[in-house]
Amino acid sequence: MTTTVGVVGATGRLGSVAVETINAMDGFTAKPIEGRGDVDFSGCDRVFEATVFDASAAIVRAAVDAGLPTVVATSGWTAERVDELADEGANGVRIVPNFSVGSVLSTHLATVAAQHLPYAEVIEAHHEAKTDAPSGTAVRTAERIAEVREQQAFTPDEPGRGTIVEGVPVHALRLPGVSAWQEVRFGGTGETLTIRHDTLSSNSYATGIALAIGAQTPEGVVVGLDDLLGLTS
Repeated sequence: MTTTVGVVGATGRLGSVAVETINAMDGFTAKPIEGRGDVDFSGCDRVFEATVFDASAAIVRAAVDAGLPTVVATSGWTAERVDELADEGANGVRIVPNFSVGSVLSTHLATVAAQHLPYAEVIEAHHEAKTDAPSGTAVRTAERIAEVREQQAFTPDEPGRGTIVEGVPVHALRLPGVSAWQEVRFGGTGETLTIRHDTLSSNSYATGIALAIGAQTPEGVVVGLDDLLGLTS
C-alpha cells in the first residue's frame, strides 16, 4: 500500500527537496498540491506544507479539518501561534522549524549550555530572498533557551540589539552568497561559548523530512524533531 503525501509548495526550495525525498521513500509517493485558493487534498493520506506564513495558517487548518496528518515546514510559527492552533483542537500536526539534523542538535546543545551560562544571543544568516527575519529556527532556539532559564536582555529597547525573543536578542542577516548559518553565543564570567551550525546545501533537509513523514502521527500539535531523534532537555 502506498501512502500519498500532498506537498503544498512543491516548486519551492524546500518543497522540491520534499518531493524528491518522499518519492525515494519505500511506500510513499508525493503529490504536488496547488496552494492558492481552495486547496484540494483529494487522494492524499498526509500533507507536507511548505509555503509562506500568510498562506500557511489557512492551509494547515484545511488539512486538519480534512483529518490529514500534517507536517508544517513554513517558517513563522511562533510559540504563540502554535499554542493558538493547539487550543483550537488541532490533531496530528508536526511543526518543524528546521529539518536539518545538525540544526536540531545545535538548538538542543544550546538548551544545555543555557542552563550554565547566564547570557545568550542568536545570530543567523540566510540568502537575500528569504523574507522572514529572524528565521523560524532562530526564534525557536530563543524560545527553547527561555524554557530552561530566564534572561534579561541588555538595553532591550535599542534597535541595534535585534529582535528580543523571550529575553534573548536575535540578529538576522540577509546576504547573497549565503545558504544558511546560525550561531548561539553564550557569555559567562571570563569566557564565551559559540555553538554554530552551517547549512551548505538544501539536501541537508532530506533526513529530517523523511523522519517527519515516516513517523507515527503525533497527538495534538508537536514542534520539532527532538522526539524523533531521542533528544531530551
